[in-house]
Amino acid sequence: MLSKINYYIFTILNIGKLPASGTFGSLFAIFFYYFTYNFFSETALLFILFFFTTYSLIFLKDVLNNFKDNDPKEVIIDEFIGQLIPLIICKGNLFLIIISFISFRFFDILKIFPANIIDKKIKGPVGIIGDDIIAGLYSLILIFSLKIYI
Repeated sequence: MLSKINYYIFTILNIGKLPASGTFGSLFAIFFYYFTYNFFSETALLFILFFFTTYSLIFLKDVLNNFKDNDPKEVIIDEFIGQLIPLIICKGNLFLIIISFISFRFFDILKIFPANIIDKKIKGPVGIIGDDIIAGLYSLILIFSLKIYI
């Protein structure tokens, strides 16, 4: 039962089965952010980010046994986590939200150092989530820099 629930969590309700699943995972994070930001608080968003990151590091390994690939495209919780990182400082600003989406996808696809090392050398949940956390941090730095000038 828990394995089935985890499968739906890590594929974000089967969104991971769509083409361009990483992009859809990032878009889901934006909708999730918008809902959470408007109806709860930034503190709730930080708690959710921490919860899903910790939960994924603990339970993702069990779900990976259902796939042949080490980093299956269906598992998109890593895009969700990575995309939430820069959104934390967007304060509901639509321009910054769009830039965070574009920049996160850019950094996630390019896998700039050290994300490329994490992606290639580290297996399991840390390798899957780690490169997206790095991409999220790069995007966070970009958003933070833009906020200085906006």
